[in-house]
Amino acid sequence: MVKILIATPDKDSLLEFSTGLQKSDVEITWVMKCEDVLLQIENNKFDLLFVDEMLSDMKGIECLNKVVFENPFLNTAAISNLSSKDFHEETEGLGVLMQIPVKPCSEDGQKLFDYLNNIIKMTNPDLNKRTNL
Repeated sequence: MVKILIATPDKDSLLEFSTGLQKSDVEITWVMKCEDVLLQIENNKFDLLFVDEMLSDMKGIECLNKVVFENPFLNTAAISNLSSKDFHEETEGLGVLMQIPVKPCSEDGQKLFDYLNNIIKMTNPDLNKRTNL
C-alpha cells in the first residue's frame, strides 16, 4: 500500500491532479494545515507528502521546512509558481522530489506517481515482484 498525504486548503482544486495518483494500491489522506501534516506524520507512515503552494496556516515550502525536522526521509513534492531555479534554491536541502505547476492536471499526478513508484522500487527491491504498483 502506497500512502500519500496531500495538504491543501482547497481539495476541489486538486481533485483532477489526485486522479493521476489514485491506483488500486494507493491510499490518500487529505489535510488543510501544516499543523495537521505534522500530526499525521507523527502518527502514521506516508510514502509521499504533497503540499499546495499555500496552506491554511502557512506557505507550503515553509511547511516542508518544518516537516524535514520531523521526518527527513519523507518523499515530498510541492506546487509552486516559482521558476525552476528559484524553486531549487528555496527547497535546497529539503529533498523535494518534484515541483508541480499551479493548477495541476491528472497527467502531473501520474508523472509524480511514476517517479515515486520508481523510488519505492529502488529502496524496496522486493516490491519489484508486485505487479499492481
